[in-house]
Amino acid sequence: MKKLNPSFIPKFKNKLDKLPVFVPSFYKREDKINHHYSIDACEFYQQILPEGFNKTKVWGFGGLCKDENNKGIKYVKHSPGPTFEVDENVNTNIQWNNKILGEYMFKIDKTLTWPNPNNIVSNDIDGDSKEGQWPPTLVMHIHGICVPPIYDGHPKAWYTATGLKGPTYSTNYYKYTNEQRSAMLWYYEQSPGVSRYSVYSGLCGLYFIKDEKYNLPKDEYHIPLTIQDKSFYEDGSLFYDNEKTNSNHPYWINKFYGDTILVNGKVWPNLNVKNQLYRFNILNSSNSRPYKIALSDNSNMIQIGSDGGYIDKPQELLYFVLYPGERIDLLIDFSKYKENDKIIMKNLFSSDECQDIMEFTVKKISKKIEYHLPRNFIKYPPMKINTNKLSTFLYERKKGECKDGYFINNETYLNPPDIIMKVGSTFLWEFINLCDDDVCLHIHLANFQIVERQKINKDKCKEIYEKNKVLKSINIDEVCEGSVALPKIYESGFKDTLHCPPSYITRIIIRYAPTYIMDEVNIGENYFSFNTSDGPEYIINSQILEQKDNYLVRPQIVLSGE
Repeated sequence: MKKLNPSFIPKFKNKLDKLPVFVPSFYKREDKINHHYSIDACEFYQQILPEGFNKTKVWGFGGLCKDENNKGIKYVKHSPGPTFEVDENVNTNIQWNNKILGEYMFKIDKTLTWPNPNNIVSNDIDGDSKEGQWPPTLVMHIHGICVPPIYDGHPKAWYTATGLKGPTYSTNYYKYTNEQRSAMLWYYEQSPGVSRYSVYSGLCGLYFIKDEKYNLPKDEYHIPLTIQDKSFYEDGSLFYDNEKTNSNHPYWINKFYGDTILVNGKVWPNLNVKNQLYRFNILNSSNSRPYKIALSDNSNMIQIGSDGGYIDKPQELLYFVLYPGERIDLLIDFSKYKENDKIIMKNLFSSDECQDIMEFTVKKISKKIEYHLPRNFIKYPPMKINTNKLSTFLYERKKGECKDGYFINNETYLNPPDIIMKVGSTFLWEFINLCDDDVCLHIHLANFQIVERQKINKDKCKEIYEKNKVLKSINIDEVCEGSVALPKIYESGFKDTLHCPPSYITRIIIRYAPTYIMDEVNIGENYFSFNTSDGPEYIINSQILEQKDNYLVRPQIVLSGE
């Protein structure tokens, strides 16, 4: 089957729709309302390409959703999955059902650490055997959520539709208390060694912790956007380029860039807007691709939030950058445009077809709705350091001319934990990227703020590290080059996802306590409402999924004060 040429796909013919919204059932326990969802991971066909092209086989999620047409409820399947809209401090319980009965759509690489649910012993590493393609595994993580590790989606807690279970599996009924600030989080499948396939096939979606504190655009004027890149065959099926390009890992590549851009599951869509202020929560859910996003007429946008929720005050941006897993909360004012004006959301990192993301068309002129943005949204809690700085190295190995994997502290995921901290800890954490590539880290449980970045002599740094197996502070001073650079303006606020450019030290300040705790915290005191030692360990991982699937994952032990 031939690959579909992206230039043959007409742009902005697809209509952008808001993603469906799951509807919970309710029950009361100990005088507290609980929201319950039963959600199915499943395989189906969806119209992703414009009309006239075949539907695409995808993975996604199904469940009871709002029926906007009939003002009722109906069962909906969608890829990416429908959105959870939950309230702060209201319990959300989700039954994550694995109902994927088909095979993986792309070739499993058995040289990686992967679930291997059938315990296959095979010498057919790079052959055409279908061993390992079935049954697909599922373990769900909500990115940015504060939960006990038992509900965090440990990579080894996978399970299949056929009843097979991973070594740390205990339940697929996850309980989320939502005791954290309002923010747009996201959920996805993260079985080891195959998460790049799971998310690319569609096993991801948005999880929105809401509040109504501020007078901001809502309903039709509030539209969450999830951006992905994909490639297709001419029959409409998904294309993923991993065929025997690496002699060490025959079905693994270190990054994947698709040649079309999807928003909310539609290729290059158009959104008809009114001449009003709109709010867009935007997620980069691509496997590897970063986006430098601007409007085609160079109009300003207003940022009001980041990964961890509202920033301290609104700020104007001409552009912003999102690496995989990063989010931004954004206002765009269409009131200055005339009817039928068109504005394109651009990706300035691309010069090919992927320089266009989506189009806005002003279709209706109406009386402008007035909003009064607050000068300040939130106050940041004190981040007073109470323990020693931590240095962590991002490393890559090669065999011959081919990459052999990415590593944190040059350790595989299976090696004993070396990232251990106590609840209540607040400290500087520096990440030294000795790889040739960008790394985008996701730290589970805790939010952080970016402090600075500093250029290093990577070769000298690697030489010292490989000789001594450690880099002391004096060694780091030796390898630094030039002055420090402050974070970009759009990196303001609390983050859970961190871009670490190659040949740089990226420094953050992190606090293992909820961000709504406005007092100083003490090391060893547990400010979470749960025991952080209840279940398997948390993890730290690259959100560039090709890196994550080849060892850029490490356990993270958070010792509870209880």
